[in-house]
Amino acid sequence: MPRRPIRMLAIAVLCCAVFLAGCSGKADRALVEAPAVGDLYAAELSTFSDYGFTDEDENEIEPAYGLLKVIAVDAADVVVITENAASATRASATSDLRGDPAGIEFDDSERIGISRADLLKAWDDRLLFGVRRP
Repeated sequence: MPRRPIRMLAIAVLCCAVFLAGCSGKADRALVEAPAVGDLYAAELSTFSDYGFTDEDENEIEPAYGLLKVIAVDAADVVVITENAASATRASATSDLRGDPAGIEFDDSERIGISRADLLKAWDDRLLFGVRRP
């Protein structure tokens, strides 16, 4: 008999977690729909940049993950720059997104223009997989 309340509690917790994850995803997508200067995106950098990324040993990273920073926004387009460093894992980019952005350096020499429609498509295709508005 005592297993039933525990099972019901576990189901309730799981349902709440799924609901909250869905709410967070909708809130994040709303930020991507209305980009602002300073926004940070965890992204597959190699999809957006014309340059390759390497690790500390100069080995190529493909795909490369890291942060994009929004530096300009107008009615049609968004301009981003890439983080100087990249990783072979999405988890590292997500960690950078949640950490202190003051320690992150960005490459201002490559300004990447993305239409707002392509930005949303990148979100839906999971090429952007995290967003933070400082």
